Amino acid sequence: MRRLVAVGVFVEIALLIIGLTWIRGFGETPQAAADPQGDRVPGLEPAAYRVEGEGSGQVVEVELVAEETTQTIAPGVDYQVWTFNGTTPGPVIRVTVGDTVRFTLRNESSLGLSHSIDFHAAQTPWDVNYQPVAPGETLTFDWVARFPGVFMYHCGVPPVLHHIANGMYGAIVVEPEGLEPAREYVLVSSELYADQGRDGEVAVGDVAAMESADPTYVVFDGMANRYLDAPLEARPDELIRLWVMNAGPTLTNAFHVIGALFDHVYADGNPTNALNGVQTYNVPPGGGTMFELRIPDEGLYPFVTHAFAYTGRGSVGVIQVSEDAAARPTEYPRIGDPFTGGVLPFGSTPAVVESGEHEGEAPTDGPVAMTAAITGFEPSEIEVAAGQVTLEIENLDAFDHDFTIDELDVYVPFGANETVEAVFEAGPGTYTFYCSIPGHREAGMEGTITVAGTGH
Repeated sequence: MRRLVAVGVFVEIALLIIGLTWIRGFGETPQAAADPQGDRVPGLEPAAYRVEGEGSGQVVEVELVAEETTQTIAPGVDYQVWTFNGTTPGPVIRVTVGDTVRFTLRNESSLGLSHSIDFHAAQTPWDVNYQPVAPGETLTFDWVARFPGVFMYHCGVPPVLHHIANGMYGAIVVEPEGLEPAREYVLVSSELYADQGRDGEVAVGDVAAMESADPTYVVFDGMANRYLDAPLEARPDELIRLWVMNAGPTLTNAFHVIGALFDHVYADGNPTNALNGVQTYNVPPGGGTMFELRIPDEGLYPFVTHAFAYTGRGSVGVIQVSEDAAARPTEYPRIGDPFTGGVLPFGSTPAVVESGEHEGEAPTDGPVAMTAAITGFEPSEIEVAAGQVTLEIENLDAFDHDFTIDELDVYVPFGANETVEAVFEAGPGTYTFYCSIPGHREAGMEGTITVAGTGH
């Protein structure tokens, strides 16, 4: 009994000594990792972590317009979105750490709604710059991009849930200095809550579903399975950098690439927040992460949220690794297109559907110019005169499409990024054209051509 008591006292004394040592050292930085300035990790230049004061002096002009429109969010589903610059997500913005962002918000709401801005990358007073802007009004302010990473911007007018869930968000990448060149994509994860109503009607936001976090779709870059039939491309062993921002508004994205591992993961995209050899990493709503990986073998590598209750709601895309992939861009646009992962300039791919927006007549002195992308043909409604019809079709995608009209026996295939002419005879009537490759028509690649009058 005495021996047990003695052992117990010894253990208590030992734990007390350990506890006192821990308390004494709590909050202290280990000597080997100490930074004489106390504000950054040793070995990294200050600009790679943050900048002080007024930054580099380089000014980047950024203007966002708050407006409502209609966007295709899944095959056959058009949704009334509240947007920045007419798309959900809004433009991909890129600046360099230290830049001054000269920002302007114009509210052109057609629904009479007030809107605002909240840049997660900025340090600026909420009560001055993040307040509601009434329809017809404009707000301008400057801020310095002091921290590198990938950050959310969004409308912050209450109820914020409604404004974000209806589409008012986007990603801004603040690039650190000295970042190794890579093939880069910006992916914005989000939830869409569509009350689809009767068939053929434009869907609107379902507030009850938003409040219960029961989304109709969980997507990357504004559309269910956007990169399933239009894969992101890369070459074997090429450094791939994915800037992933989760707009939410509620769910965490457990980001994972099937068949691959992440060489490095950086929380918020800050190079000082490094993890190595990661399989899956949670990106919280309102947060971002930079993922770097190299994939050694050719093939298809799906990326998903590993929260599988939501994966099947549209949160699936594919990285296609091939020796034949186009060379990576040498630079990326300041204002990038959200439907190409920020690779092309803003507005490069159509995703917005407005009644009558695509109507037009063929010029009398030349062919009708069209573009083709997995999101659709532009224009999707064409008017021409009877007789010989000539269409000049530019493929915006890095994979094949075709132009097909069954009634007129028209079939014109075209390869990646190719421009072709479709020439055929057509009498009066309205004909449907589409891409016949499986899955492409369902993704929105169809339209009508109205032929009127006599030949020309």
